[in-house]
Amino acid sequence: TVASALRARADLTGRIKIYIIESLPGDPPEAIAAKVLNLKPQLVGFSVYSWNRGSLGAIARKLRPELVAALFVAGGPETSADPSGVMAEGLADIAVAGEGETAMAGIVAAVLNRPAGTEPRGITEVGTVIRSAMLDPASLVSPWLDGTLDPATWGGAAMELARGCPFRCAFCFESKGTARVRRFPLARIAAELDKFTAAGIEEVFVLDPTFNADGKRMAEAVSLMIEKGKGLRFILELRAELLDRNQAKLLSELDCSVQIGLQSSDPAVLAGVDRSFDPAIFARKVRLLEEYGVVYGLDLIYGLPGDSPSGFLRSIDYALALAPNHLDVFRLAVLPGTALGERASGLGLVYDQRAPHLVRSTPTFPAAALDRADRIAAALDLLYNRGRAVVWFPAVAKALGLKPSAIIQAFADSAPMGGLVAGSASAAGSGSKAVAGTSHRDIEAATISFIGNLFGDRAGSKAADLVKAATDLIHASGAWTRALAEGEDTELALDWSPEELMDYAAADLRRFVAEFDKAPGHWVCAPGRDGPHFTRQKTRRR
Repeated sequence: TVASALRARADLTGRIKIYIIESLPGDPPEAIAAKVLNLKPQLVGFSVYSWNRGSLGAIARKLRPELVAALFVAGGPETSADPSGVMAEGLADIAVAGEGETAMAGIVAAVLNRPAGTEPRGITEVGTVIRSAMLDPASLVSPWLDGTLDPATWGGAAMELARGCPFRCAFCFESKGTARVRRFPLARIAAELDKFTAAGIEEVFVLDPTFNADGKRMAEAVSLMIEKGKGLRFILELRAELLDRNQAKLLSELDCSVQIGLQSSDPAVLAGVDRSFDPAIFARKVRLLEEYGVVYGLDLIYGLPGDSPSGFLRSIDYALALAPNHLDVFRLAVLPGTALGERASGLGLVYDQRAPHLVRSTPTFPAAALDRADRIAAALDLLYNRGRAVVWFPAVAKALGLKPSAIIQAFADSAPMGGLVAGSASAAGSGSKAVAGTSHRDIEAATISFIGNLFGDRAGSKAADLVKAATDLIHASGAWTRALAEGEDTELALDWSPEELMDYAAADLRRFVAEFDKAPGHWVCAPGRDGPHFTRQKTRRR
């Protein structure tokens, strides 16, 4: 949007060239710096977030000796929260705190209009912090519509529907805002959707932190997405407490997945970060999505003030009992410029002063326990999220008589997980990392080994049948998801039909084993026009 604002300013037309350096989070700083140096820019702009601040700092250090006459400008959330710190690190000569479109255009115009040989003054003076006002979204040019960004480049797009949030969660940048939500015009959204469908992309991330805050506006936006977004899948962020049956029904008519911030299942912990929470109401609202077949995921944060290792495990149990499609789990980041950042010292939070500002210990969550939580989070990601366990996990947990958190902890300590991960969780503070190239089939094989060992003496009578039913259910579920997500064919040797496994074993494994006779055979699961399907084979394919 900053580049689009520069292109749209009449007095800059024909006087500047704008380049956007596109990269991925894992790209080496040296490679990104080399791309910048090839352009020999007079001004370099950085959009600084907690996740990229360190990398951008490394890039700036490589650019400075080669671009001695260039002006470095930084914006983004980290700069807005800590402008002096960002400049002290050498990331910027000028810091923009707030929205950057108008501010950057003013900086560029001042540079161009400065008499040759004169020192920078005013807004271009080194060390200046520009505190920009909130902008009217209707005044902003869409980078998708003016050609600044090409949605086909990445196969997906981010569509900005609103700025601001009506809530004031203490750990979020919005906690220090004005509670004013500014919405982009529906005409712009419609035009962007036309552009996305013409580009043939598949996925659109909707940038609106509380998509359902205004029910009427949500309905209008969803209607546009249905009308103009054929072939697109939308990723939305909702507030569960605001959900109602009409919203759930509306979402069921849209190809979408929904992300909901749970953060903790402890009302007292959430009250400490300015969030209200009623476990019964939250569960009832989320089950509306399940009732209408809307895919949803949840977020958890561990290390919040008042959180504890046992509380974290209870939150996992609560969240997985709701059977989300995925559960994303993060260590708390105490972000500068947030209400929590201001309270941190009084709350006894010890955290990294440098980005990404991860908490290192709290009075109720010691450092070693946080490192252990990293390992549990990594295990959950592998077993449940990347293992695509939503179909089989509840049935296996019920058959084992174990809480979900107990299964996740056991996996964290298991040999199968050890074969999938590398590195130290405590070193990075963000969980163990799966070995590069780890596929869903790799995770599935490790899962089956782990689940077989976990049943052990818990299987009781018909132990072998129960373990085999669990294994067959995992195989059938995995094949179905690969056909859906990757378009893969999978050949299966099963003791029960995959349809029976998916429909009945997924509800109650022990009852399934007791009531359904075996019918061993070979099946192929393949993608189809109406979704994945299983076909029984007369002979095994070779």
